[in-house]
Amino acid sequence: MFTLLSEKIRVLTLKTTDFVVNEQIEQCLNVLVERQALLEKLAQTYQEYSQHNDDGLSAEFTELIQWIQQQDATNYHKIIKLREQSKKDSINQAKTKKAILHYKNLT
Repeated sequence: MFTLLSEKIRVLTLKTTDFVVNEQIEQCLNVLVERQALLEKLAQTYQEYSQHNDDGLSAEFTELIQWIQQQDATNYHKIIKLREQSKKDSINQAKTKKAILHYKNLT
């Protein structure tokens, strides 16, 4: 069960990266919600198994969480860049619209 959940979480994490790269942020959010639900199940599974002092499982869980943090950090920085570019584009669009309206008023 633990390994199956871990693999599903890894697949979903990689999907989020693909969506960020392709600038499909809404799909990315949907996958993150799904991943969060699986992470909660994984945490519950881990707690149940950790009562039996399974050190191998502890190392696997820690490695998974660190890997997710690395992936998410990379995606976070990409999303911040996309947001900044979107703001710039919006400002330029507003300036262009204002200039066109001003030009129309002159004629």
